[in-house]
Amino acid sequence: MDDREEKKPEGTTSAEDREQNARIPLSAAARRVQALGLDREREPEIEVEHVGFWENFWYHHKWKTILIAAAALIVVVCMVQLLSRETPDAYLLYAGPAYLTAREVQAISADCKLVMEDSNGDGKKGLSILDINYLTAEQIEEKKRQAREEGVDLTIDGAGNTAQYERFELEMIAGESAVCLLDPALYENVRKAGGLVPLSEVFAGTPPHAVDEYGIAFGETDFARTFSSMNVFPQDSILCLRRITSVSRLKGKKAERLQAWQTDFFTAIVEFTAPDGVE
Repeated sequence: MDDREEKKPEGTTSAEDREQNARIPLSAAARRVQALGLDREREPEIEVEHVGFWENFWYHHKWKTILIAAAALIVVVCMVQLLSRETPDAYLLYAGPAYLTAREVQAISADCKLVMEDSNGDGKKGLSILDINYLTAEQIEEKKRQAREEGVDLTIDGAGNTAQYERFELEMIAGESAVCLLDPALYENVRKAGGLVPLSEVFAGTPPHAVDEYGIAFGETDFARTFSSMNVFPQDSILCLRRITSVSRLKGKKAERLQAWQTDFFTAIVEFTAPDGVE
């Protein structure tokens, strides 16, 4: 027998070699080569897809980017609202059984601005309207009676109604509103507490439709009869002017200027004359 080893064809292995190799654990790469039937020396290169800068940035910073963008949007919206917001020349408070919708408030504001002045000189007529929906005990009983007659199950939110009255009291003590449209019962409470300006301090004589020395029957005024937006207020609502409160006086000259502007607004409503042809 020839001592020289018989040369095996390149790329082939004997049965003994294959058996020995089978007992040696293979790496993941080796198993991949074996599964594909490829030559170990010619293992294909793994292709890596190129990822762009923005794709990589979004992958790593997606949530931070979203949060920053949301915060920036909120800031922009708040700034726009702040810059477009009107500085009030006057405030109008309604307190009583009527509930005002946003559309009704907008219509009331638009009509009131027709008789208002741009008192603060900012080029805009600004009016802030605050409505407090409060029912007296008598009004609650009347609503329940009507509901029974109509076969309707009515529930009154007593706690909510009490909270509305407390809100009204707070406004009378420390609020900005001077021009007030009040339910007769609430009007009496404020009048007895000495919180109203006498009409004689505003007008030379007794104005038309005065109910006493402090209030005007709003539903009978030319202003209420002319503008349909005012129909949302109950006919017995009383128009009056609240005094500057002790809390408001702490603001000094600013409170006095605002009171003067609101007195002008109050006067404009009371002295408004209906155009010819309007009854």
